[in-house]
Amino acid sequence: MFEATREHIKKFEDDHEVYMSADDKESYWIITARIPKKTSEVHHTHRMVRYVSARSEGGTVLVLHHPEVSESYTVEDWGTMDTIDDFVEKSFKRILEDKEEYDRGSADECGTGCP
Repeated sequence: MFEATREHIKKFEDDHEVYMSADDKESYWIITARIPKKTSEVHHTHRMVRYVSARSEGGTVLVLHHPEVSESYTVEDWGTMDTIDDFVEKSFKRILEDKEEYDRGSADECGTGCP
């Protein structure tokens, strides 16, 4: 991963108060985002979303919501990605969409309904 990408991740975290990691495994890539839930009373609850893809997948991304407690996932097409740096850049938009959904309360929240 390029140093510029690492710096972009840090800036994204600071600007949007989202915590993320990007892992370049031997045959696949993983991005994990922890999105804080903000309410007037609570600011420490997080929602985890994990995005998994690889160069050979042609832009297909597995999106795992609440991976620590649920096996549910969706499959999305993010377009061509040749490097983890491309994957990271494309993930920013998707993470912000998840954050907006979560802030509105319309995203699946894990509670008594999660397996």
